Amino acid sequence: MKNNISIKDEFLRKSIHLSNSGIAFLLFFWKQESVLAFVFIVTMLMIGLDLVRIYNSNINKIYHSFLGGITREFEKNRLTGASYVMLASLIVLLFFDKYTCIAALLIMSYSDTAAALIGRLYGKTQIFDKTLEGSFAFFTVSFLIILLLYPEIDFLFSFIAIIVATLVELFSLFKIDDNLSVPVVAAIIISLGG
Repeated sequence: MKNNISIKDEFLRKSIHLSNSGIAFLLFFWKQESVLAFVFIVTMLMIGLDLVRIYNSNINKIYHSFLGGITREFEKNRLTGASYVMLASLIVLLFFDKYTCIAALLIMSYSDTAAALIGRLYGKTQIFDKTLEGSFAFFTVSFLIILLLYPEIDFLFSFIAIIVATLVELFSLFKIDDNLSVPVVAAIIISLGG
């Protein structure tokens, strides 16, 4: 799949993506149930707005006049990455403990951003619609997050866990949006090692 977004708009898109790390940081100050309630409301709003946009061509035109530059081609008549990010945050908060949520949400925010930007700027080796260089950036940032948050987890387990998460990001399992699959798979793997 060819990327239809300019590098400038990719930076803007990823800065919005990074803002999702705020959910992880909220977990340091609020109870998980409060963060879950907040994320539930935002998720329902995001998905609701996407559905209205998808099924109302006039609203879709207005949306694309403002945000079309940061919208991927395949998102034009589907849920956006932002909706999948919020849905993933909701799932992770529902089923995993606080520290697993923090790690999974930070991996989604920072590792995915690193992969996209490094892949766009320095990617030479194409693998499907991703690059080897972007995947290496994803792996490196994810590994650092796990080592910083979970220094007690076995090094080999961390290495294997992050390889699996990187492969999920690289191959986008079963055509599921990686904004949904990466944090959920990362949370499952982290919970197995924690």
